[in-house]
Amino acid sequence: MIDQSPESLSDIEIIDILQSMKNDVLNSEAKEIIRKGGKVGRQEAHKQALVALHQSFEEKFVEAVTLALSLNEAQAKKIRYKKDRIRILKARQIDYLAIDGAETAQVLAQIAQAIVREDAIVTHDLHNIFPFWKEGWPMVQFDSAYKILEDDIAIHYQAVLDELLRQF
Repeated sequence: MIDQSPESLSDIEIIDILQSMKNDVLNSEAKEIIRKGGKVGRQEAHKQALVALHQSFEEKFVEAVTLALSLNEAQAKKIRYKKDRIRILKARQIDYLAIDGAETAQVLAQIAQAIVREDAIVTHDLHNIFPFWKEGWPMVQFDSAYKILEDDIAIHYQAVLDELLRQF
């Protein structure tokens, strides 16, 4: 996390921090969950890993965007929500939906929400996201879903950082 407030940092310091954030590992906690899950709890471990991956991405995304765009506390909270994320970034001439992987971030958020709040039942928005997911049925093959989303969210995070660095 940042020791100083974004306002007290120079552009060069912000660029350095954003560059160092390109080395962030989003899936370290998720991998640990999977490792501890073993063969017996493979699907449950991958289910929890998806939630951990989402939390890690959101935490690092909010930190990077807040720093780069000098967002206030209220904006930093709102940036977590899709419509506000699009609106706040658009006000800074960033088309969030044009950034590679924006849809992946939304899918990962919906999956994490469904796991936590819907008891891992496929919602309307997640129907056919994967060929093996049908609305109203329990989510299956968490390991396959995790593998796909793990790579895609890492690519998206790097693309977001690149876009934020272009602002300087």
